[in-house]
Amino acid sequence: MTPLTKIIALVGGLLTGLLCLTFLFAWWGTMARLGKALVIGGGLLAGLFCLLVLSTQVKDYEVAKTVEYDPNLPHFILGNVVLHGETFGSPENPTVIVVHGGPGLDYRSLLPLKALSDEFFVVFYDQRGTGLSPRVGDDQLNLESYLADLDSLVDRFSAGRKVNLVGHSWGGKLVSSYVGRHPEKVSHVVMAEPGPLNAGVMVHYKGKVEFSTTFKLHVAGSWLLSLFASGPDSDAAADWFQYQIMAGFKGEDHPLAGYFCKKKLPPIGHWRVGRRAWIAVRDSYTTPRNIPVNFVQGMARFQKEVLFITGACNVMLGPEFQREQMKYFPRARMVVIEGVGHQMFWESPAASIAPVREYLRWGRTNHIAQEAARQSRNQAERDQVQPARSKQESTDKTLK
Repeated sequence: MTPLTKIIALVGGLLTGLLCLTFLFAWWGTMARLGKALVIGGGLLAGLFCLLVLSTQVKDYEVAKTVEYDPNLPHFILGNVVLHGETFGSPENPTVIVVHGGPGLDYRSLLPLKALSDEFFVVFYDQRGTGLSPRVGDDQLNLESYLADLDSLVDRFSAGRKVNLVGHSWGGKLVSSYVGRHPEKVSHVVMAEPGPLNAGVMVHYKGKVEFSTTFKLHVAGSWLLSLFASGPDSDAAADWFQYQIMAGFKGEDHPLAGYFCKKKLPPIGHWRVGRRAWIAVRDSYTTPRNIPVNFVQGMARFQKEVLFITGACNVMLGPEFQREQMKYFPRARMVVIEGVGHQMFWESPAASIAPVREYLRWGRTNHIAQEAARQSRNQAERDQVQPARSKQESTDKTLK
């Protein structure tokens, strides 16, 4: 049963029940005993029908467990913070940290980037309160806490050397803000269709769309069904509802349809969406008029080239919009991937990852050269110490 069919069945059943109740209260005093029995019976049948529809769908709405309820999930412990995450590749290689979008989504749709692990040490993580990371209080869901978590990951997995960052959508905004604060810790930056980075580019954003009637019905029906969602924690129903808003509706009149080819959302992979994170984090970096903070503040201090990746099909955050954003970076270039939309790494992994690999490989070559130079310097220092020790030992023997 499709989501729209579920909604129609549910709403139809509820309307039938309400109609029967209306008849009941309007004509109860004048109806014959048989009529009253028919009205009561019809109302009961309508209510039973709605319950049956809902009960048959409960199994479809189970929400995944977070690390808090399934400690066997791969995770990182960063002080008092626990984040779902995993690594691929050798820690000896340059580190690449992948920062997912949202806020409130997870890194599942970015997992194709683990193909880079043959040359890099690739780190994935679900941001605080999102994906399979434990749910936390709203006071911990803000831009500053997310920047602190990213900094902790950099210090843990790329200590003593510069890190490479790949940010997708909202993740690009988070990465940009981080680089502006810590340019000395960053080697290379990939921005995969970041959202509006400051108030100056908001006028170019074409994401203002009207919500269609069918989409509103989908949202209303999803909210009703979310009351029956099962899950291990109190956020399960809200998280399921948020997923349905973002990815459960497949019509061409979806508010995000312009992000994708032929205005059709591809089957996007997510473990679990964090509704409270979606709301709280967004509120922490936007004004009541939805104007974002300056995510490019301090970026002038980062003089290395930044790579922008964008899908040719995206008419909202695509090439035209990203060209406006690139102006805030001292050095930047863009690669447009044909035949894909906003989820380029999920839609066409090979074509989308190739330019990222080429861009990061230059940094890896430098890393190898720098490591060889460091080892050469260390060896030279050891060679200088050894002859000195030998000369001293020879002098000691002569004196004896």
